[in-house]
Amino acid sequence: MLDQEKELAMDVSQFSLSRTNLSQQVADHLEEVILSSPTSKVSEKLPSEMKLAKQYNVSRPVIREAMKLLQERGLITLKNGSGAYITRPETDTVMNAVNRIMQVDRISADDLTQVREILELSSVDLAVKKITDADIEKMDAILSRFEDKTLPLKERVKLDEQFHLAIAQAAGNDLLTMFIGVLTSLLRDYMGKGILIEGGIDDGIRRHRIIFEALANRDPQAAHKAMVDHLKVSSLNVKFFDKEGTAAKNLSL
Repeated sequence: MLDQEKELAMDVSQFSLSRTNLSQQVADHLEEVILSSPTSKVSEKLPSEMKLAKQYNVSRPVIREAMKLLQERGLITLKNGSGAYITRPETDTVMNAVNRIMQVDRISADDLTQVREILELSSVDLAVKKITDADIEKMDAILSRFEDKTLPLKERVKLDEQFHLAIAQAAGNDLLTMFIGVLTSLLRDYMGKGILIEGGIDDGIRRHRIIFEALANRDPQAAHKAMVDHLKVSSLNVKFFDKEGTAAKNLSL
């Protein structure tokens, strides 16, 4: 049976290639098409490798390399024997890009935590105004698991991330949710340090519950203060951890 999947409409008539970095040029143009086309959507299939090679008047290896570049950018998924499909960049894709920028520009962890504070406070301020009963149930379920003191460190940090993401999702801003997801992913070791100090687990459980209760009560002042206090104490806990020189081998995140 012939493949009846709808392909992304392509028009390359106004596009010309120079004869250097062909795969990069093709990838850049395809990215522009994917992002700007009003008809492109997630899971839509791109034209075949052979068809693209003909349209761009390049070899199939050039197209193959362009597809790899688009995959690295998180814009497509390559399926063996099927082709290339449009996808949305995952948090890990954005996180890796931000991480590279931080390393190249020597951006400090302090700058990262400061940005996190700005976004987390905006998140909780918005969430307390929009939070639904379903959001509250979701957060409560996350915290119920978080309160199991026997959890391994990796699982505890994962639940910590999920709770902060749930707040962002309750705020109703998809871009904010993505940025907080990226920041919490980059700060996994940081969050783990606060847990590893003496009393860190109990303190984390208590402070997350205070934030939750304020959100559940739809209390803007209490929610904002609870988040401020949580982030401030987390920072102090991490500084204490670093000062005490606790063995880094404990952080197996």
